[in-house]
Amino acid sequence: MPSSTRLDKETEEFLTRATQYLRITKSEIIRKSIKEYCKKIIEDEKTTWQIYQSVHKPGGSNHGKRVLMQKEILRKKLEGKRKKWSS
Repeated sequence: MPSSTRLDKETEEFLTRATQYLRITKSEIIRKSIKEYCKKIIEDEKTTWQIYQSVHKPGGSNHGKRVLMQKEILRKKLEGKRKKWSS
C-alpha cells in the first residue's frame, strides 16, 4: 500500500547516509524501522494489572486482612484493656 511521509532535514540526512552505508533503498530502511519500532511497542505493552503488580510491594498494607479480621482484632484489644483494668 503506497504511503507518503514528510521528513525534516536532519532525518532525511540520516536516512540518506544510512542508505549509502547499507546499500539498500530508503523504502527498505523505513519498512524495517517501522516494523522494529511497532514490534517493540506491542511487546512492551502492559495491562493496568501488570503495571500495578510491578509497583505494588508484596504484603501490602494488610488493610484487607484487617477488615476481614476486625472482630478478632477488637476482641484482642478489649482483652488487653480488661487485663489492665483488673490488675
